[in-house]
Amino acid sequence: MSAKVSCPVRIGGKAGDNFKGLPIDIIVAARGRALAISVKWKPLRKCRVYPDTPHVDCPLRKAVSFTRREGYTMSQPKRFTACSLFSGGGLLDFSFKDHFDIIWANELNPSAAMCYQANVGDHVVVGDINSLDIESIPEADVFLGGPPCTDFSTDGANKGEAGEAGRLIWRYFDVIRIKKPKAILFENVSGLKKRHKKTLDKLVLAFEEIGYRVTLEELDAADFGCPSYRSRVFLVGIRSDLGYSFTFPIPTGQRSSVRNAIGDLPLPDEVSMNDRVLGTVPNHLVTWTSPSPDRIREILSRPNPNQWYTMRRLDWDRPSHTLVAHIAKDGREFLHPSLDRRITVREMLRLMGMPDSFVIPKDIKMTQQYRLVGNGVAHPVGKALAEALHSQLQGNVKNPEIMIEQLQFDFAC
Repeated sequence: MSAKVSCPVRIGGKAGDNFKGLPIDIIVAARGRALAISVKWKPLRKCRVYPDTPHVDCPLRKAVSFTRREGYTMSQPKRFTACSLFSGGGLLDFSFKDHFDIIWANELNPSAAMCYQANVGDHVVVGDINSLDIESIPEADVFLGGPPCTDFSTDGANKGEAGEAGRLIWRYFDVIRIKKPKAILFENVSGLKKRHKKTLDKLVLAFEEIGYRVTLEELDAADFGCPSYRSRVFLVGIRSDLGYSFTFPIPTGQRSSVRNAIGDLPLPDEVSMNDRVLGTVPNHLVTWTSPSPDRIREILSRPNPNQWYTMRRLDWDRPSHTLVAHIAKDGREFLHPSLDRRITVREMLRLMGMPDSFVIPKDIKMTQQYRLVGNGVAHPVGKALAEALHSQLQGNVKNPEIMIEQLQFDFAC
């Protein structure tokens, strides 16, 4: 069949190519139709028709006419870049990668970095951030960071900024002071706002003094549809010359439950703690330890006040209580709703709202798997923040306009 059509066309080819004096990657529009054709300039050219028509590949034998009909202008969306500090296993960056090009990351723990590399990208640098030359970090539009929380956590050392981990918030600040990105996102436990408010106030003031408009909010993941409670402090700074402050996303108000998150999972594969296997369902493995079923039944049948306090079974119809990094050691605080075992790593990921496409490599020890998940940011919150930050940065940027032409093709297929 031969036909003469006017349709949207995206010209393909290597960078710098041109055809009839028009550069490659000109986007062509025609009469608001959803039809599109992608043309590869090769001896045998192909066109692809989508999305409102059946998927078709056909040879484009000749372009008889390539004429300008009329011109339009459109905005070309900007793809913002991001760097990540204290990246952990990559849970926050995984939530951001659909909206930002994450070009560099740093993580001290090799196991967490291995998980990051498998799920986010191989741009992660393993090493102590105190030993890194800040000037070697690439420029980016956004810098993400969640410095270690142990010195601010109510369950941790609680040494504040004087602690070895606590003082790393100022290393994060030093990076921002030197790199001056358009936006920053800082995350930590709610204890930073409650027990260490003076430190938080000092950090906010420091960011303001180097030219950022700072917005602070405490968000609970359960308010964003996550099947677990997880209250965290988020600080977002927008560089003052951009002329606006960040507006936090509004919680969905929809609650999820343990049942919604893990109720469809099959029984986990039984392994020993030192086995290096992925499992039939990735990361869905049970060791029957910490605690053992016998120990669970013993405590439940003869409760001791001191032991009973830490023996907690998840409720099928409520969100989980806050997941922590030491479940591998203190699993009795996170017992399956109906089985006498601690939750698996896959169940923990599900309760953090992570999709099953996030898979922790089998070569990572199980204790480290629990740890990197427990130190992460819940996916629904990370995703909401990524969407809000991208939208607000995009709305503020003046996008370059590109000319789009309505072209006419003669082709046979």
